[in-house]
Parts: sequence; structure tokens; C-alpha cells
Amino acid sequence: MTAVGFLFAAALVLFTARRYVFILTSLLPSPDAAANFLPGISVLVSARNEEQHLPGLLAAFDRLDYPPERLHFVLVDDGSCDATGRLQTQWAAARPNATVLRLDRSEGKACALNRALELAPPFQFVAVYDADVHPLPASLRQLAAAFVDPSVGAVAGYRRPVNGHASLVAAYAALESWVHQQVTQAAKERLGMNPTTLGAHCLYRRAALEEVGGFPAGSLSEDIEVSLALVARGWKTRFLRNAPADSLVVASLDRFWNQRARWTRGLFGSAHQARGLESWAVVSGYLDRIVFLAACAAAATGWLSPLWLLVYLSAPLAAVLAALYNARPGWRAALYSLAALGPMFVVDLAATCVSTAGALLRRPIEWRTG
Repeated sequence: MTAVGFLFAAALVLFTARRYVFILTSLLPSPDAAANFLPGISVLVSARNEEQHLPGLLAAFDRLDYPPERLHFVLVDDGSCDATGRLQTQWAAARPNATVLRLDRSEGKACALNRALELAPPFQFVAVYDADVHPLPASLRQLAAAFVDPSVGAVAGYRRPVNGHASLVAAYAALESWVHQQVTQAAKERLGMNPTTLGAHCLYRRAALEEVGGFPAGSLSEDIEVSLALVARGWKTRFLRNAPADSLVVASLDRFWNQRARWTRGLFGSAHQARGLESWAVVSGYLDRIVFLAACAAAATGWLSPLWLLVYLSAPLAAVLAALYNARPGWRAALYSLAALGPMFVVDLAATCVSTAGALLRRPIEWRTG
């Protein structure tokens, strides 16, 4: 084996070993949060042109198994041009524990959340939701229980994909979500490796959030940046897969591509908050896929044995099976996701390469919901 081949083989083995550790650890049962801790929580929602999904979120809020007097909702209309603001206002008008802020123009999610935080009462905890992420009744109570530990700064719940049947893209996006949450995030939780929050259906200790300066304005991955900043300052972060919320995944190819671009740019942009090896593994984005493609080229030129490629590929396939086992989405959803795996993985690799190149070249990208 050439020196180049040896370096590629070593990198592939490293990625593979890390993934198998996560796979095996994720198969261990998750302990339930048993504490009955019910602190005051400010629930923040930033929505832009979300009239389709907002009624489902507001209905989910009404079903929360949590004392209403310990909740306050701050709903921000981030410059919408549809009925989002009207729906927020109508819902809040009938509830004394709800406030609406309407912005004339879009300021972005992070800025809108910071504006909401300024209006929120001085509760000790802050929850964040997106319009298309609908918490189950007991989930907020389960998230709050994790804060009995005073060293915990943030907790994320399980965002359960519910529209994987919508298209081939959605089936793959759901599978990707299961792998990330039911394998990677669950394993990090068991290993005490500070899993990151996921943008919505997460709960923050307000003192910790204010210590890191709130949500970073202009960031494409405010959840990652806040998580890494909290860890860098000594706070713990957690992931509870036993605290679910129904969540929509992207269902069209253009939105999948755009999402990959945003995630890649956001991860790279979070690098200034990275402290420690695992934090750097997070902000490196989809580096393992780039290395895999380069290793394929090395194998094609004879510098690397193709067996190393098979070693690497065995781990993602095992992660898929572990994720389906942990998520138990039903056999129809599982088969549909497996059918999407082949063609969409090729698309995913292409999107990863283009997105990484765009991030390095600092090409502008467009934010799209859905």
C-alpha cells in the first residue's frame, strides 16, 4: 500500500470505528427522566410565512401537559406576507399567557428569537419551537426534568419525522433524521458527549443562554453555535429521545439541496465555537463523505484497496439498520426509506460536494422553509 493509500485507509478506519461505537451505544435503552420538575418556561416561536403549519403548532401548545400558569408564549411574525401574523394574534388574544410581536421585515430566526427573549417574562427556562415541529403533550415536562442537574444548559428532544411517505426525498430525509437522532445523538447522550440542540423542540437554561450572548445573529446554525458555546463555557447539553415532537422533513429535491447548503455553511460557520475533539468533529460537517469520495478516486488509481471502501460503507448501512430498529417507524416507512437510500445517497454526495465548495467559495445561499 502506498503512503497515500495508508492515509486514506487510516481515515476510513477512524470514521468507521467512531460510527460503530455510536451504533452499539445507541442500542442501549434510554433512561426516563423521572423528576417532577416544573419550572417557569418562556416558549419562543419565530415564524415566517407559516400559515400552513402554524395551526398544528398552536393546537399542540394547547394540549401540553404542563401548568399553564408556568408557561408564557412569545410568538414572532418575522415579516410574513401571509396569514401567519393574523393566526398568531387570534390565538394569543384568548390567552393571557401569550404575546405577539410583528416585525415589518424579516430579521432572521436568531434575531427574532432574541427579540422574543426580550419580551419574555423572567422565567428561568426558554423553549424554542418552529411552526412545523409539534410537541407531544408530555414532552415539555420530560425536557424540563433534565434540568434538575444544575450543570445542564440545554436539552433537545426527539424530532420524530411524520411525512416520510410524501416523496422519495422525504423518505431519505426521514431516514437521515433517524440516523442522526436515534444513533448519533442518542449515543452521545449515553456517552456524556454533549449532543447538540436541533433548532426546535429544545429547552435552554436562560442564565446559560444569556451567558453566551443569546442566539447568534446572522447564523445559519444558531442551534449548533449555541450548543458549542455552552459546552465551551462548561455547561452540559443533552438529548432525550423519550421526549418526542412530530416534525416535518423536506420533501422536494430543491429544498433538500438548499437545506444541505445551509447546514454545511452553518457547520463551517460554527467553527469559532469549537473546543475539543468532538466539537471539531461536529463543525467539520460532512468531511467523512468528502474523504470517502477521495478514497474512491484513490482506489480507482490503484493507490488503495477497494476493501477499505467496503469497510467504510458497512458502518453507514449498520447505522441505518440501528436507526430503524430504535425508531420503529413501521415496516412500510422502513421499506420506503430503504428504497430511497440508493438513489438519494448519490444525490446526497453530490449535494455535499457542491455545498462544501460553495461554503469554501462563500457563495450566497437562499433560506427556504419546508
